[in-house]
Amino acid sequence: MADFAGKVVLVTGGTRGIGLELVRAFAAAGAIVAFAGKASETVEEGRRRLSSSPGVADRLHGFVAELADAAAPRRLVDEVVAACGGIDVLVCNAGLVGSNDLWALEPEEWDRIVAVNLRAAFFCAREAAVSMRARGGGNIVNIASVAGQIGGAATGPAYVASKAGMIGLTKSLARHFAASHIRVNCVAPADIETDMTAGWPEELRQRLKAMTPLARFGHVGEVSRAVMYLAGEGASFVTGHTLNVNGGIYMG
Repeated sequence: MADFAGKVVLVTGGTRGIGLELVRAFAAAGAIVAFAGKASETVEEGRRRLSSSPGVADRLHGFVAELADAAAPRRLVDEVVAACGGIDVLVCNAGLVGSNDLWALEPEEWDRIVAVNLRAAFFCAREAAVSMRARGGGNIVNIASVAGQIGGAATGPAYVASKAGMIGLTKSLARHFAASHIRVNCVAPADIETDMTAGWPEELRQRLKAMTPLARFGHVGEVSRAVMYLAGEGASFVTGHTLNVNGGIYMG
């Protein structure tokens, strides 16, 4: 496991599922972890769920950020820098799925999904990069999705478009931030076992497994290890890359 002792890591969407595991894993690796959720209740619930993990609870700082609000990324980053002294690693994990029925999709829902999934990622990255430059460099890891690569098998157009955009955003930021010694990479998971996917209809779960060469859903730890690799020194010559954690459903 990579050593993040003394590093400050900010994880957006860090209160459940993949995000919660990222918070736990980075804290277990020695990082000071700031994590954000959209409401104080979800932030406290995330903290409670992590409280039993050895050596984790005392490394956590929870923040409320409704990332659909255009002003939220700057406010969040400013709060984290004030509380933790700076940011070394940013993981843009916050995301909304929304309806998979394109005929029912309204402009307001489209705008909210794209605002949280894509717009907020850019502005969080741009604001965090200011702190990273002052600290001599840093790492940004964006969480996309296989849906953005194959068009989505269980998700709608707004989600698919936002996650495809996340992959393109990663490449653009990697070029812009390279001179500041900031690497930017992306992880694109397929279906992962979380509390959300556990509630999917069994027919859908079986159909998705049948599409996947490894014939199963992934686990949150498999995603967190990929993120930590990209954020760590082992990937010091890797930037602008999308690492697929998808059981072979997309090979690109």
